[in-house]
Amino acid sequence: MTKRRRSFDIAVATFLLAGPLTGCAAQGHPTGENLLTFSSIDEAYTAVDEILGCESDPGGDPIVPMGNGGRLTSAQKLCFENVQLDLYADQNALQESYRMLSDSSQGKVPLVHGKNWMVVDFSQMATGQPSTSNIQRLAKELNGEYSVVGG
Repeated sequence: MTKRRRSFDIAVATFLLAGPLTGCAAQGHPTGENLLTFSSIDEAYTAVDEILGCESDPGGDPIVPMGNGGRLTSAQKLCFENVQLDLYADQNALQESYRMLSDSSQGKVPLVHGKNWMVVDFSQMATGQPSTSNIQRLAKELNGEYSVVGG
């Protein structure tokens, strides 16, 4: 494990544990009525891959958002080393994950979400450099909502 990756893993672990404990208000909540829903992680991944051209075998593991009841996602898959796709069982789990990302003070995190999915770009948090992935394009192509949260 590289030093940079270890530092990123520590920062993310801190974010995942500290997120629910912060008192900051979220920067909005994903609730759009006409947002796209996927029935499986494979269906969602295929749609994201067609737009972003995901790597066939990105290094690393997805970051698992944890809530009070445990794991918030029902499935996850990496598109790139620091860009992941999360599928949620329900709207409440997606909203809780969104709130944790919004409340984070570990860096800006661009994301796109639909009704039960979210693509999260942790590139800036992991490397300190802006992302080269154009996830904003997903919002238009997949009828999702784009935002940059955290700080």
